[in-house]
Amino acid sequence: MILTVPYYRLTERTVALESAFAEHLRLFRRTFLPVFDEFVVALVEMTTEDYEKKMSSFAVLSEIEDGVIVESLCGSVEQNDRWPKRMAKFYLGQFFPFCKKIFKLVKQADVILTGPSDITTIPLFLVSLLGIFLKKPVGFVVDIDFRNSIVMDFKSGETTWKSYLLRRYIYDKLTLLKIAFLIKINCLALLKGKKMCEDYGKGRDNVKNFLDAAYSKEHIISPADLENKMINAGYGNNALEVVYFGRLVSYKAIDYCIRAVWHAQKKTTRKITFHIFGSGDQDRFLKKMVQDLEMKNSVIFHGDASYGKKLFEQLYPCHLLLATPLREDTPRSALDAMAAGIPILAFDTYYYKDLAETGAVATVPWPSIEQMGDKIAEMNDNRNILVEMMPKAVAFAHGNTQEIWLNRRLQWTKELMEKKNYKKQMRFKKK
Repeated sequence: MILTVPYYRLTERTVALESAFAEHLRLFRRTFLPVFDEFVVALVEMTTEDYEKKMSSFAVLSEIEDGVIVESLCGSVEQNDRWPKRMAKFYLGQFFPFCKKIFKLVKQADVILTGPSDITTIPLFLVSLLGIFLKKPVGFVVDIDFRNSIVMDFKSGETTWKSYLLRRYIYDKLTLLKIAFLIKINCLALLKGKKMCEDYGKGRDNVKNFLDAAYSKEHIISPADLENKMINAGYGNNALEVVYFGRLVSYKAIDYCIRAVWHAQKKTTRKITFHIFGSGDQDRFLKKMVQDLEMKNSVIFHGDASYGKKLFEQLYPCHLLLATPLREDTPRSALDAMAAGIPILAFDTYYYKDLAETGAVATVPWPSIEQMGDKIAEMNDNRNILVEMMPKAVAFAHGNTQEIWLNRRLQWTKELMEKKNYKKQMRFKKK
């Protein structure tokens, strides 16, 4: 598995990873164990400075105990740099060692899992090409239907004219061509979003609509806790407990959430409390906004929380998740929220419109803070809306755990190998 996910080497045989991803790799290894002897993950190194900023949300992965071997794909890439500078640093300083590394990794592997990426970041497309050249089965994941993201970025002021034109008419087009090419030559394509699957799959059995859940069955709220939650939520004198959890970065637009809550509180007499879990470069800006709006008693910053039982226990009492992305986004937090029995109110980006079919997600037009605030106020005044959505969220969560999706992924991978007659080349583990 070759990805652009950051990691930090702690000791010779232990690494630190974002906690949800670390747990995902452990479960991935256990799921694929009956077929494969060895699981190697190549990732991007982090600087000590970056790790120290994020370590509270990281978990330790042991290569010996967890059975996941972590290799360095390349040195750290400064994510705060604008993409031209970031691209120049990579291609001038790390490109040739990167090529040497992926050749070694792909050559020794039986199956390669990766992503297409675009040319402004680490070129994972070369991994797929190399796998195809060496006649290896290749699967790739496209985490987001990004086709409209640059338009949204431009409209929301997140990018310049120059970047808009380059990305929309050159870089994004090239990335889409790479995706179409990999699908055409029968690589396993795991795409997020029904529309992208329909547009690029067109009925092909190697294209799958993929829901990359991180929660397990043990994280789903219990029936007794759900019942109590519904009773408490329906009792109008209780505060409406609104929540956001994830990275505090600009395109997530948590400031929009804060302003929407402020707007909603002006329209309802029932109290609204907004809980924010996470950290990021917007932390100071958001706290200053809360102070300026005189919302210190209604907005609570909880900081980072490692993924797992403790985080879910903090989420269970919450009534509503807010999502206001300024571009297309497919956060796993939406699925985690449903596992915690939390309905979602979001801008009507394609991911949330897809999830709205569950009956647990409501949307308002992008990017209207006022309409989101109006909807929060409506739900606060009529708690039955939320009470009816909560069991629908949990029902969806039961059918979409990480284990369910990993088993599907294993089956798809085996079908890919069988279809391409890779059994002769495979070093299968003897049962």
